[in-house]
Amino acid sequence: MRINCCLLFLCFPALCIADNYTDILQQAFARFDDSYREEWAFTEERIVREVTSRGRYDPRSEDRWSLLTVDGRTPTEKEISTYREDKSKEGNGRGVGKNSPEAMMNPESLSLIEETENYWLFDFLPAGEDQKFMEYLNGEMMINKSGTTIQFINIRSTDSFKPRFGVRVKEFLTRLEFTPVNEAGLVVPQSMLFRIKAKAFGMMDVDERVSVVYSDYQFVGASD
Repeated sequence: MRINCCLLFLCFPALCIADNYTDILQQAFARFDDSYREEWAFTEERIVREVTSRGRYDPRSEDRWSLLTVDGRTPTEKEISTYREDKSKEGNGRGVGKNSPEAMMNPESLSLIEETENYWLFDFLPAGEDQKFMEYLNGEMMINKSGTTIQFINIRSTDSFKPRFGVRVKEFLTRLEFTPVNEAGLVVPQSMLFRIKAKAFGMMDVDERVSVVYSDYQFVGASD
């Protein structure tokens, strides 16, 4: 009986800590404005293959997205048409819940790496539609103690891997950074970096890097 009591005493603090982390995680999730693409207009600057495009997103407009500039100049009609097609394939911002921080991780796998006066740094197992791919990746998330908000999420590979026959991924990284958007402390995406290097069937090389910065958020209210 005494041994059992001692074990319970030793385990109890760990259980309390785990519960506290769960509370912290849920508070941070709640601070993310999951409906930001229904209520906010914003500017997106995207760099793909050394081409910089700036677009404006507004949930009140019919197309939602409008291309402003390409490498600092006025876009051509073809570039505008291609841009709209690409954005339409992305879903024009609808159904963003699947891309929320909560949907990117397995909460049960959360583990504390580091704690300072200003933040908690956790690691986690990523979640996604292609779970076999996700098994080769590691996740990190920093939560600011001020406001209990997510500062960034990293999902990356630590070594090359073969997620399916004939494909070897040499490098993979997705990094999302977040920023407060109003006095209530809600956060929205501030930037995104996507990087992948891979080889398919020993012949086709994939080397992609996409950098995106979001700015000039404007509250416009819920769209229809």
